[in-house]
Amino acid sequence: MNSYARIKALQMGKKKIFRILLIIECIALLMGIAGLFGKDAVYEYGADDMTINFGSYSEEHGGAHTENSGERDSMVDFRGIALPRGTYRVQVHYTVDTDMLTWCEVTDDTIGRKNLRTNGALFFSGLDHSDFEMWLLRDTSELAVHAWYAGEGSYTVHGLTICQTNAANRVILFLMLCLFTGVNMVCVYWQYDKKYGISVKKKAVIFCLGLTILAASTPLMVDYMRGGGDLFYHLMRVEGIRDAFLTGQFPVRISPEWQQGYGYASPIFYGETVLYPAGLLRMIGFTVTDAYRIFMFGITMATVLIAYFSFKKVFGDAYIGVFCSMLYSLSIYRFYKTYLSGSWGECFGVMILPILLYGFWRVFTQDVHEESYGRSWFPLTVGFSLLVQSHLLTGEMAGIFTIVLCLVLWKKVFRWQTFVVLAKTVIYSILLSAWFLVPFADYMLTGDFVIHHVSGRTIQARGLFPAHLFFTYFSNGTEVIFDDNGMANTAPVGVGIAPMVALLILVYLNFTGQLGKMEKRERVLGGIAGWFAAAAMLMSLSLFPWDRIQAMNGVTATLISSIQHPNRFLTIANVCLTAVAGLTAKYVMDSKKEVLKISYFCGMIFLLIISSVHLMDNTMFTSNVLRAYNGEGVSTGYIAGGEYLPHGADASRFMYHDPVCSEGIGTGNYTKLPLGADAHFENNSGQEGKAAFSLLYYKGYRAWDADSGELLNCYAGDNFEVTVDIPAGYTGDVRVRFVSPWYWRAGEVVTVLTAAAIALYYQWKKRGRNVLPDGQ
Repeated sequence: MNSYARIKALQMGKKKIFRILLIIECIALLMGIAGLFGKDAVYEYGADDMTINFGSYSEEHGGAHTENSGERDSMVDFRGIALPRGTYRVQVHYTVDTDMLTWCEVTDDTIGRKNLRTNGALFFSGLDHSDFEMWLLRDTSELAVHAWYAGEGSYTVHGLTICQTNAANRVILFLMLCLFTGVNMVCVYWQYDKKYGISVKKKAVIFCLGLTILAASTPLMVDYMRGGGDLFYHLMRVEGIRDAFLTGQFPVRISPEWQQGYGYASPIFYGETVLYPAGLLRMIGFTVTDAYRIFMFGITMATVLIAYFSFKKVFGDAYIGVFCSMLYSLSIYRFYKTYLSGSWGECFGVMILPILLYGFWRVFTQDVHEESYGRSWFPLTVGFSLLVQSHLLTGEMAGIFTIVLCLVLWKKVFRWQTFVVLAKTVIYSILLSAWFLVPFADYMLTGDFVIHHVSGRTIQARGLFPAHLFFTYFSNGTEVIFDDNGMANTAPVGVGIAPMVALLILVYLNFTGQLGKMEKRERVLGGIAGWFAAAAMLMSLSLFPWDRIQAMNGVTATLISSIQHPNRFLTIANVCLTAVAGLTAKYVMDSKKEVLKISYFCGMIFLLIISSVHLMDNTMFTSNVLRAYNGEGVSTGYIAGGEYLPHGADASRFMYHDPVCSEGIGTGNYTKLPLGADAHFENNSGQEGKAAFSLLYYKGYRAWDADSGELLNCYAGDNFEVTVDIPAGYTGDVRVRFVSPWYWRAGEVVTVLTAAAIALYYQWKKRGRNVLPDGQ
């Protein structure tokens, strides 16, 4: 009887105490659902509620007004606002002729920062009000909203609207669901242990994995984030997912509010599958910071458990699985990429790569005549699909090492059963990723983007020194280019001392011939993992001739430049070194010498602690503090290197504005939409004209007459703004929308059908295995 059947046999639903618990939970959930309703109060504040600090009230302008006064302070305050605790949207109504030189903020000295969570918002000439989130955790009667002025331009504040939302109640309901799920799991565990008994070994494994998750999540046990590196870019991606989901866009193709509402096609080039849960957390109502903490805790937990499962399967021992999971999840490299550089792509790669390790181990070591061998493509397919859809660069690096692996083991590759499994892996990975790969290939092959013009960017100067690989006491440095200052203030980029010691132990065992005591497949694993780790570490160094390879031809120039940082190869080295550590641990476990076992495991854990835990403590003591609550606290325009802009576009000019029309064309009833716009046009010029919208043109934009449906010419105009030709004499309403091409949708259908077919196949095989022959 398997574990699932045993859990069913517990018949928890018939136990009185558990039923009472479920009733209490259901009542609490119903109360939580009821709390979602009635949160729609609207609070309006006008001229009588303003405290005007400079400028004056103008009837002509309809509010407090100033113009080029030179004052740099809060022009208008709305003070003494009384609100019950809850979540709100704050809308300051204004008119301004400058961009990002006026802004608002919310303060309350009576309740403290922790009970008032919002970052305010910048004002733009193309908008007439702000609309940002505010979390109020205590009742207050002294809330203040300040409208700031930087001394330039015409500026009018008309009033203030605060709208109550049910976001706080959605958060509470979600947390209740999580809490009740956890409580129920504990109850089932307790009953399972009581009836069947859980071995001490399994309990020790559960305890150690929980401890590892806790230790690896320590940086998340604060109410802020650590600013730096790529963090802002990835937070913007999360905001883009939320914004897209709220407008009904699925899967996400273009983040609609990025770049002041112009949109940015990052999701087409940089897969976001793993990021979707973070976007959902923001949709539920969590602040940016809380969504980050919960999401990264989930990623950390997944990394620990995936590493445990994979290495346990490879080495056939739960304790070694725990040891490898601990070494892997608490590694210097993972800590740096996750918490310091904010390189979420590599962080996801670290999470996924152990699946590939297990998959290849299974493909190349399992008996090809076993019935389950035909399904050994599944881990590889899951791993490669996730890599393609989360961090293509890690997928490319994994692909390079996969080709080398197949060349090394070419005899096994050309066994019919193995060849079929590998072919299935390639085919199914492509089909499952078709929804992402089709748009990606479409833009890469037919478009002209900045990413096509980065081949001149060299990377060798960003390589590491060999000393980085053996460094022990890393600190929270910031330097990632070492040409001038060497390792002074170096970022903690390395693999850590513990994995390097494991590699040296493997070299010693091989040199002294003691590896001969292990099985052949384990010796092969040690050799391949060791050489792959060494090769990946070599490729991370400034000694490696990246610049020379890059200069060979246009293809190598593009490929090498896209790597950006050679230290990314440590993603591969990290998983290979952990496999080496697992192998040396298995050697020690098989030796039956207790002193050797104690010395090895205690020594490795000690080295892990003095390196990783030291870095963790130092980082938490010295890092910058970032508290972002609403999306405006992250930014709306940050695009890092701007690789996914149309080549030649000037992002600094992207600001909200009404349609810009040719002479003789009148416009009205303009409505800006996410990835679209509606407007009324009258062309009295006697000739064809055009109208430019505050949208960044990407393939897929279309324009048509709202009444007849007749398509209008839509193209990239000045600075790649969406531009529509308005025919001579035209009078009517024009609609502009981004519409995914039909073949993108076909790719989505292929992915869905493939996933469904695989699921049905496994369900069918499972039922077949559960049928007893001849009525036995």
